Amino acid sequence: MEEELKRIESQLREVEWRWQVTLIISQIPSGYLATYGCIACIANRKHGLNIIARNVAWLRGYLYALLTHDTQLPLHRIAKVNDVDSTADSKETRCYNNRLRGQEGSLRNPRWYCSNTGDQKCR
Repeated sequence: MEEELKRIESQLREVEWRWQVTLIISQIPSGYLATYGCIACIANRKHGLNIIARNVAWLRGYLYALLTHDTQLPLHRIAKVNDVDSTADSKETRCYNNRLRGQEGSLRNPRWYCSNTGDQKCR
């Protein structure tokens, strides 16, 4: 994942929040899912940003375009609230997400990342 991040860093740093949010995404642990809103909340509190869940959703699509679905960056660990099956995603993304989430154990028994952080404001 480090090599991938180095390869795209300059593109993401053109708009600094994109880089900061990508680093937050890279830290979502295996077996957990994080909502777009959770990631936005963490970024806002940690970096003083003012982004919304839709910004994170856009960034996820942008990262898939830069890196493809075979990326080591855990983009499959991002989900809409209560959409563990990725029904709002494209067929290709849904297929990758379901396979990877199934391997990590978060498909049928999701653990939500923001709930795990103990941060009441980012749930």
